Amino acid sequence: MLKRFTAAALILCLLLAGLGTLTYASASEYYSDRTPLAGSGQAKRSNVSLAIEAVNGVTIPYGGRFSFNETVGARTQSRGYQTAPNGRGASVTGGGVAQVATTLYLALQEVRGRIDFDPVQTYGSRFTDSYVLDGSQAVIVDYDAGIDFSFTNYADAMTIEMWANDSYVYCSITVGTDSGNGNSGADFFAAFPSTTAAPDTNTDLGGQWFIAPAAPSAATAAPTRALVASASLNCGGEENVLHNVELAADCVSDTTLQTGDVFSFNEVVGPRTKSYGFKRATNGRGKKVTGGGVAQVASALWLAVKDMDDISIVEKFTYGKKYNQHYVASSSDAIVTDYSSGRDFSFKYTGGGSLTFYTYVSDGWLYCDVYRN
Repeated sequence: MLKRFTAAALILCLLLAGLGTLTYASASEYYSDRTPLAGSGQAKRSNVSLAIEAVNGVTIPYGGRFSFNETVGARTQSRGYQTAPNGRGASVTGGGVAQVATTLYLALQEVRGRIDFDPVQTYGSRFTDSYVLDGSQAVIVDYDAGIDFSFTNYADAMTIEMWANDSYVYCSITVGTDSGNGNSGADFFAAFPSTTAAPDTNTDLGGQWFIAPAAPSAATAAPTRALVASASLNCGGEENVLHNVELAADCVSDTTLQTGDVFSFNEVVGPRTKSYGFKRATNGRGKKVTGGGVAQVASALWLAVKDMDDISIVEKFTYGKKYNQHYVASSSDAIVTDYSSGRDFSFKYTGGGSLTFYTYVSDGWLYCDVYRN
């Protein structure tokens, strides 16, 4: 999907299209990518347009830093953002904005070795949309949680241009001496005004090739999944608790239950011992134990599934009156699990198809998402 344009290739393309000659500095380079937007709802399209408007035309000098969150700003209703599905299928204010960050990320991938990316968070296996085929390429951006897409430019002066039509979100990047003077990859697409997109077939550009990326086919598109339940809780500020929660969440995440399967927290997470990486931390009744905090993951699972008609609880224990922490509001939701004593949290899935659980920690919060496949 990634393309590199040289000035010579652009001139040849424009001549072939009968649009005359434009002058480009030979030192400039052009990079471009696109992601499919067809089939998206109006709310998502509106959010995408607002984000594009903020990013389009941004110039970054050599050594300059770009921050998506700083450029786009807060995704709030007061700034015009609407509720729409995000990359994992949850309806949030500003849903769809991450596709803009993803399209920019894909275009920048071709500027090899000259972009210093800050750590990039992606949806991974939680990705349910279809604008990329691999969830590891689907960038997450969350202004409130501080999850950003940012990088430092070491590729000479750079201009970013972004736009969209009914079918695609486009990103064109100009690097070099004429960056920012209006001669950019957008002019390449202007050669095809009937679609505002690239040609449908590969085009010979005098030794260079532009390969038009195809939209995902039905055979390769992401599998159909629906978010059916979710829960979140604040893990608190204790470092060892957060460590233990992350270990347990990693064990549980991506677990899939078929009809009739029983989920056992103790079997999935295993012993909470030092040899398994667990640390001493505060548990739900305020005691320091090895693996303290792990029950928060069980509690998040319980909060997510407790109202589901096709979940049958097999075994469940709570702290009751001994609960003195704050990660859940009610002690009846504070699940106790103890591998050594055999106190487990387990349940059976009785519905059709299958369920997949994703548990993960972000900015001190534990999330549990349940998808029906």
